[in-house]
Amino acid sequence: MRIEIVQTIEEIRQEQIVGRTVVVIDVLKAASTIVAALGAGFTSVLPVETIGQAQGLRTEGVICAGERHGKKVAEFEYSNSPTAFRAFKQPGKQLVLTTTDGTIAISKAARATHVFVGCFLNAEACIRKAIKRQLDITLYCAGTRHEFALEDGLAAGLMVHRARQLLPSSKVCDLGIALEASYLQLGGALPGLLLKTATGKRLAQQHGEEDVLYCGQLNEFDIVPTLVNKYLTKATI
Repeated sequence: MRIEIVQTIEEIRQEQIVGRTVVVIDVLKAASTIVAALGAGFTSVLPVETIGQAQGLRTEGVICAGERHGKKVAEFEYSNSPTAFRAFKQPGKQLVLTTTDGTIAISKAARATHVFVGCFLNAEACIRKAIKRQLDITLYCAGTRHEFALEDGLAAGLMVHRARQLLPSSKVCDLGIALEASYLQLGGALPGLLLKTATGKRLAQQHGEEDVLYCGQLNEFDIVPTLVNKYLTKATI
């Protein structure tokens, strides 16, 4: 089994998707929001690329959430906020989510044999499930504003580290080895470390410090969002 890392949305290649298990990582915050939403009782999350697509899907049983460049879409019930679902459970409803980077990355990965969504909140469950699929793995970091995001790289590094512990025979690309070393060096400073990243600083300035700190919690869920017919549904390891 080989594990590769993709640093940003634009860098993904077809050979890193087709016939593989792809884990889409967007710590701040799409992946964290999706995990938290499924944990709050939503039956599924439908990621869409545009605000218009989301608005067109609104019905009584469908709730919309989304942001653009960190700011809530005014017409939607929720922003891209994982902490929002701790107070408001939504059993049996469907969430439609659109974000600046994460939902686009999920769309780009859709041709993979398996598509999972991962972050710090579910890192252990996510990499365990990916290994069980017995295919080469691509850890696909969404990044932020077309640039590499440290928080995504550290989450990828954590998953690489656990994969190498669980499956010592796995082969990892050079970037994966570097990110594993970065996580081992810096991971002990989580969750506060996220407030020092470029994305974390920006979100904190927009009154999002609570979300940022929450996104740095390790293994709060054993949920693995899994893409099936365009919908992300809850699976466990």
